[in-house]
Amino acid sequence: MSAVMRPTSRRGFEIAIICALALEVDAVDALFDHHWEDDGLPFDKGPGDPNAYSTGIVGRHNVVLAHMPGMGKANAAIVATNCRKSFPNVRLALIVGICGVVPVSPSGQEIILGDVVISDGVIQYDFGRQEPDRFVPKDTLLDSLSRPNLEIRAALAKLKTLRNRKRLATEMATYLGGLRSDPEPGAEYPGVAHDRLFEAAYRHERGKESCEQAGCNGKLVPRERLQAGGSEPRPNIHFGLVASGDWIMRSGEDRDAISAKIGVIGFEMESAGAWDTFPCLVIKGACDYADSHKSNS
Repeated sequence: MSAVMRPTSRRGFEIAIICALALEVDAVDALFDHHWEDDGLPFDKGPGDPNAYSTGIVGRHNVVLAHMPGMGKANAAIVATNCRKSFPNVRLALIVGICGVVPVSPSGQEIILGDVVISDGVIQYDFGRQEPDRFVPKDTLLDSLSRPNLEIRAALAKLKTLRNRKRLATEMATYLGGLRSDPEPGAEYPGVAHDRLFEAAYRHERGKESCEQAGCNGKLVPRERLQAGGSEPRPNIHFGLVASGDWIMRSGEDRDAISAKIGVIGFEMESAGAWDTFPCLVIKGACDYADSHKSNS
């Protein structure tokens, strides 16, 4: 049992975790060192708050986990706003889950499935106007999301140092090992053979769920990290800008064009909704390459 004391009220929680999908919640929930609901009655919530919460301990912190009713910025904004009312002392919200990634970051680093993306900032890439021949995003200062606050920027600067990157990678490998040893949630690396990156212009046949069903046989983009030998590459951690919007990115050509224009390394659907309610940090695992071959909806 952890030495962290049970808070006397909802005001004792300073960290919130927000997840959109049940599989994301399962992974986070498995990392809790203790669940306060196991000790008796759960913490209540503010009047009119429709959110569902889990509370517990992660490391030395009391944490509240907010369960979103579905994906998207609107759901995230509603959940974050109500969480702020019920847990008014939250100083940091972690938007945790999975995302589509850019295969090569603006700095030239390969990103492969299973890697982790941590946000330097968030860009709402689907906010703008549709012209007859193009979409023009709004990118003025008043239209943009704010950058992370000073405390988050300082913490990120510390994490990016060589010593702390190594420590973070080692601890991540330890936690992944723990998750994989537990039959539930059943985390498992699918193998290098299933990490296939097609050229951006090669499209998956519409109406077919998997590449096997569609018979995808286009030219694969060589990946040095996957060809280095071994059946399971060690996940890397990438810091950079994250694109957030209500569109599911399933176009390799648009993925590359947007990344080249605004410098993002990943695409997800929640953080823009919570960004102005809480100081936020986005932590997402790479589950696909944001192209037409992604198999989940």
